[in-house]
Amino acid sequence: MTALIRERSVGAEETCRLAAELVEEFGESVSCLAERAIATLEADGFADRALVWRAIHAILADIAAKRFDPYAPIAIH
Repeated sequence: MTALIRERSVGAEETCRLAAELVEEFGESVSCLAERAIATLEADGFADRALVWRAIHAILADIAAKRFDPYAPIAIH
């Protein structure tokens, strides 16, 4: 049996919401988890997955510094 995998891109707002939910669930320690995920994925040769975690890690830093509201509409310039 062949399984079909449909790729789906995740938008900026959805990624910000995910990061906010991770902070709400795990607190600021989630940043360390993101760093560990990046290192592990890169070591295992999954650079594309590590890139996603790098983006999440950057958003986590912005949330921690209160640079933006992750639940507000996002304008990409």
